Amino acid sequence: MDQGPSPPVEMPQVVILAGGLGTRLGAITQHIPKSLVEVDDKPMIDHILDWISLQGCDRALILTGHLGDKFDQYTHDSVDLTFVREPVPLGTGGALWNAVDFLEPEFILLWGDDFHPINYHNLVDLHRQDGNLMTMTVTESHDSMNLLHANGRVHKYNKRNNNSEFNGYEAGTSVVSKRIVLLFGRDGKWSWEETVYPKLSGKIGAHVDNTKFWDMGTPERLTKLTEFLKLERFRT
Repeated sequence: MDQGPSPPVEMPQVVILAGGLGTRLGAITQHIPKSLVEVDDKPMIDHILDWISLQGCDRALILTGHLGDKFDQYTHDSVDLTFVREPVPLGTGGALWNAVDFLEPEFILLWGDDFHPINYHNLVDLHRQDGNLMTMTVTESHDSMNLLHANGRVHKYNKRNNNSEFNGYEAGTSVVSKRIVLLFGRDGKWSWEETVYPKLSGKIGAHVDNTKFWDMGTPERLTKLTEFLKLERFRT
């Protein structure tokens, strides 16, 4: 008997790192967090949450720090939001450890100053099929490279140095098992990327997707993202 289409896959919790100081944006982030800076007439985080909603994600944990009180009245129409604020700057790893009690067993990890409109279902499906503890989206279309991937795995990563053998760039969207946070978590300030990625060398799944991603970390990049969003709005 035909039992009809399969039910949609339940999407994981989304976790957004939104606590950075935004120093490269200068005066723009002096009185407002990066994720609340307006891009094409609405806060950056609106664009991120609108996209995750389109991908079937209905809940997000937002990790705040710098000027975190600015999020006190923030809501979204279709995504249920939980906020956890760092008591002091803790870095990307410290922010996750600070919020460990709010993390679900599996989550999609995003940066609050990146817009990356990829298909989440393809990423999540690969992650679950391969049984990975972490699956990272990798782009091979970027002006610099920061990792080496081969045979579906990330083998080397260096955030600061572009190695001649590198053939990919971390595109800012990953699926992560909470087990990793529990394994490497510690109090104090520490970097998720510089701690976890080397420790899991050869064990991180690589999901190759060359969809353009946007980082608003500098005034120039903010301008480019604004132009992109205006063009997309015009097209639709």
